[in-house]
Amino acid sequence: MGGNSSDMGKSNRQPECLIISGIDGSGKSTVIEALKKTLEARGLKVGCIWLRFNHYLAKGMHALARLLGLSVRITNEMGTVWQHRFYQSRAFCKLYILATYADTRISRWKYDRAVKGRDTVICDRWVPDILVDLATKTHDPGFLDGKWVSRFLNILPCGARMFVVTRNTDALYDCRLENRVDPDFPLRLECYRKLCGKPFVHIVDNNGSIENSIKQIL
Repeated sequence: MGGNSSDMGKSNRQPECLIISGIDGSGKSTVIEALKKTLEARGLKVGCIWLRFNHYLAKGMHALARLLGLSVRITNEMGTVWQHRFYQSRAFCKLYILATYADTRISRWKYDRAVKGRDTVICDRWVPDILVDLATKTHDPGFLDGKWVSRFLNILPCGARMFVVTRNTDALYDCRLENRVDPDFPLRLECYRKLCGKPFVHIVDNNGSIENSIKQIL
């Protein structure tokens, strides 16, 4: 992150957009909280917004999936939960991607409203996580290499910086029961690892201290 607090506070400067992504259990929330405090200590006006799920059109698709048997109730250690099986219908997957894309464009309006008066905006998940969600729900890791990636990235503010928080696999399984019981978790983990190989993201190794993780972002 370049510049000092006086530079970043100029009225003609667009707020800096920092997107913090990562699989459940990677420590994103702790990183975001510490990052916000660090930037505020530098005199910056910092906003935080959660943008992973923006279900408008997709909400209707979820209802349709239940009717079609593409989402089913299962019982496991977490209780009774819905499990998506969108991959059983390629046509449904295509429609779901379109609906999610439209919803993500709507989320950009939410972002634009949230940034007013801020020097920096921290997005608790957004497009990178949505891409992984789609690759996981469609059971298609190759989605992350396809044409939709650039379309989703074009929704983001110019200059947005994307960080993926990572943690060792044993810690991910140990910290969250849902990670151990979700049959799609290994695929989701594979997709996040694939995301980490993309040139548009920066990797934050969160296996050490929180201070070290913040240094990697700054």
